[in-house]
Amino acid sequence: MENWIQKMPKLGFGMMRLPQNEGTIDLDKVCNMVDSYMEHGLNYFDTAYVYHGGMSEVAIKEALVKRYSREDFYIATKLPAWEMKEQADCDRIFEEQLDRTGTDYFDFYLLHSLEDGNNYETYEKYNCFEWAMKKKEEGKIRHFGFSYHGSPELLIKVLDKHPEVEFVQIQLNYADWDNPVVQSGKLYQILHEREIPIIVMEPVKGGTLANMEPKLENMMKAVNPKRTIASWALRFVGSLEGIMTILSGMSTEEQMLDNLQTFTQFQPLNGEEYKVVASVVKEMQDMPLIPCTGCRYCVDGCPSGILIPDIFRAVNTKRLYPMDARPGMFYRNMTANSGKASDCISCGQCEDVCPQHLPIIELIREASEKFD
Repeated sequence: MENWIQKMPKLGFGMMRLPQNEGTIDLDKVCNMVDSYMEHGLNYFDTAYVYHGGMSEVAIKEALVKRYSREDFYIATKLPAWEMKEQADCDRIFEEQLDRTGTDYFDFYLLHSLEDGNNYETYEKYNCFEWAMKKKEEGKIRHFGFSYHGSPELLIKVLDKHPEVEFVQIQLNYADWDNPVVQSGKLYQILHEREIPIIVMEPVKGGTLANMEPKLENMMKAVNPKRTIASWALRFVGSLEGIMTILSGMSTEEQMLDNLQTFTQFQPLNGEEYKVVASVVKEMQDMPLIPCTGCRYCVDGCPSGILIPDIFRAVNTKRLYPMDARPGMFYRNMTANSGKASDCISCGQCEDVCPQHLPIIELIREASEKFD
């Protein structure tokens, strides 16, 4: 195994869901979380050009780059296909990212959300793989890869065409292992068989595997009452071979502390726990919930200003608990200052960027019927 892979921490700090205060990133809390994370000997920070409307990269500069020696941490960020109109955009975006983060190189650089269709075609159209190799030769990129939301067939095609790729980031969790859309298990097998280092995103599926229906949580607590529900999801992924780093998009200091405890005292799932996970997945598959991970890619370009992931949270809660009035209250409070589901004009922008390939327009109509 190459030396750089051995140095990678098992837990990575995903900076897509940072704590906020009145709509802006709460930098004081982020600094505290960065400090706790670094104090435990961990040092991988994952951001992207589009996270928090570009402010996640700025938070990296303020909470990390300005406060720690550059050689003590790794920064990973990403090039977004949907922000590109010409090949010159590669350099434009890259230089903007260097400025935002206050650094002169990135340890890990990814093509963002490579998938079947527009994103992959854009990366090939503008020769982004070759461009990245040039940046690597210049010392501006140390390691190159891509984050992936496409089919197993396309993954094989891309890996065959681009052996220069050093690592791949995939969505992987026990709920999506056999998901016919995400196909986490198949993607993992392809990468593992080729001995390509894997970075995992969405191990807790946008938080949905941390807060589940009481019946499912009780199944886990009956076997291991001291473990948090989120830790089961992280331990499932951490028990797999070939996983280089597991990203967790931590929004609170409490989540940070729980994850640190999981990984500093890491214990793989045992046989009984695997059986419980299998039973939980079976129960979940019988529940018709919207599998939204809350990445919020759909929000930035919505012409009606609809907070789609938040509306889906309300829909899921209403599906699980039809008599509960709280989803309606949550929806009304949320849409007081944003677009309502009925404001959707069916433009399809949201569906074009959704990594989960959800039929968002149809689901938003359901939300409108339930809440408007």
